[in-house]
Amino acid sequence: MSTLELIKNLREKTGAGMNDCKKALAECGNDIEQSIVYLRKKGLADMQKRAGRETKEGRVSVKTDGKNYAMAYLGCETDFVAKTPDFIALVEKITDYMLANPKVTDYTKDEALTKIIQEVAPKFGENISFNKAVRWEVPQGCAVINHYLHSDDKKAAMVQFEVAAAGECKCAQNKPAVMELAKSIAMQGVGMVAQYLNEADVPADVIEKEKDIATAQAKSEGKPDAAIEKMLPGRIQKFFKDVVLLDQPSMKDSKMSVKEYIDSAAKTLDVTIKVTKFVRF
Repeated sequence: MSTLELIKNLREKTGAGMNDCKKALAECGNDIEQSIVYLRKKGLADMQKRAGRETKEGRVSVKTDGKNYAMAYLGCETDFVAKTPDFIALVEKITDYMLANPKVTDYTKDEALTKIIQEVAPKFGENISFNKAVRWEVPQGCAVINHYLHSDDKKAAMVQFEVAAAGECKCAQNKPAVMELAKSIAMQGVGMVAQYLNEADVPADVIEKEKDIATAQAKSEGKPDAAIEKMLPGRIQKFFKDVVLLDQPSMKDSKMSVKEYIDSAAKTLDVTIKVTKFVRF
């Protein structure tokens, strides 16, 4: 990748100026990820608003047979290819294969599926990547899975709910409302770019990186070490509200977190709801 391409890529990911991106790349040996961290430490990049944005083109497909859900992302280089009938058909074929072959442990490395993709890929004249695929089976008992696929077919999310009632089971009569709630939570995950379901899902190294960035920013502003130490817990909680689905302000009611909104909706239905799975492409 040329220097100009690296600068363009870094600008798209961070929103920083061209000269700042050029300097960051020079300081970090043209390493994009290290350059992002460098710019954030300097306060020159709003990473959280841009985290998770796709920088390449492609298409997401989500399908269900009623008992299972399959979601796959196929990447390409241009939007033109992503919108061609052959590319769309290939993505749909991938999710069909996933539903028909439940015993595969990793679809992105499955030989038969790789062959299906390789047979079609050359006609696109672009590099085609397939590295995101999940298949969920609806659990026994009172549980639901639903998804939201954005209108551009580039972004999607799935969530799984476990539903319980204090008294008589009301799963059947409440299912339409619970399914609609699940879809709205999946939409939240897409729209607000959630990366994790719970705080516990956030890797320790990601939290440490945020602390390191916050510390560097505070020091550059002249804050003393004692003040920085007191500030860090609040900064990490703010970070969680950006990237953790259940901690985010609800799109339906910004005065509530997503978890509080789910609990409120569940109370109206006289059930309890626990979000057990979440994935976003």
